[in-house]
Amino acid sequence: MTRAARILFSLVMAAVGFGAAVADQSAVVLLYHRFGEDSYPTTNIRMEQLDAQITLLKEGGYHFMTLGDIAAKLKAKEQLPEKTVTIAVDDAYKSVVTHGWPKLKAAGIPMTLFVSTDPVDSASNQASSNYMTWDDVRQLKVEGVEIGHHTASHLHMPHAGLEAAMADVRRASERFEAELGEIPALFAYPYGEYDEAIKNAVKAEGFTAAFAQFSSPAALWSDPFALPRFPVNERYGEMPRFKLISQSMALPVSDVVPASTLLTDDRNPPVYGFTVDDTVRGLSALACYPSHLGQPAELIHLGRRVEVRFDKAFPKGRNRINCTLPAGGGRWYWHGKFFLVPGGPLD
Repeated sequence: MTRAARILFSLVMAAVGFGAAVADQSAVVLLYHRFGEDSYPTTNIRMEQLDAQITLLKEGGYHFMTLGDIAAKLKAKEQLPEKTVTIAVDDAYKSVVTHGWPKLKAAGIPMTLFVSTDPVDSASNQASSNYMTWDDVRQLKVEGVEIGHHTASHLHMPHAGLEAAMADVRRASERFEAELGEIPALFAYPYGEYDEAIKNAVKAEGFTAAFAQFSSPAALWSDPFALPRFPVNERYGEMPRFKLISQSMALPVSDVVPASTLLTDDRNPPVYGFTVDDTVRGLSALACYPSHLGQPAELIHLGRRVEVRFDKAFPKGRNRINCTLPAGGGRWYWHGKFFLVPGGPLD
């Protein structure tokens, strides 16, 4: 049994015996890239996997909302329906038009497409491409797909620096205005990478919300310009995990330290901690998993305060901490945190 399978098994087995959870204050955003492109397993979902996922969502008592509506409710601190879920897709690959959207549309599941404009510009001037054309994007918009902003060149924004990153954003905005007649209100950071300066600049640019790429439900207390999304691919799209994440709820936390995502050498590993709301029971069953370790981190419980400790520094690049706790009824609380250590590979 792999480490991931062992963790999943222990999560499922431990779910029995805990009290009922509080009403939902969060929504799950499922992030896809490619559909039926089996040569790209790290960004693809196989069509038989998608069929099974759609069946679960349709038959499992889920409530569908557009990403824009979810973001608006979160920003307004309004309660969300139980098991609210939506689909986001990044990068505008052609297989979204040919394989993914037709199935989602037939099932009545809303989709938001985050478009990087340079590849779509190139595809629009070629006879054949793995990316959509602007005609494809316009047709999806007519069919009810929400269009989001994903920069022009899909650059690594923190690596490029604030000035270059925002110039790329504005160049894409000009192309959206020219091709669609408007600039999308929602933004997604390429590769899920951001720092405080870039996040604040994206907010100042006039977007209503911005999305990252780390595992966690998006909650009423989440930063509206760093909202999480659960990545779904061939490995992380198998049904046991998909069911686990799709019905997860955000662990209600406050006083998260450090708030910043960027880790310098003198702050790595981070001294990470948060306070859990007193509506949550069974806090002793909480477990937190740094992405680079083969085991859970040490947890120090100080009343409702939880301090997460580990000695091994995060490697350079994108890193995460995932904390989970049984919520009752087969559901799980989930709290995720993204960290970026400068100097990692640009992939």
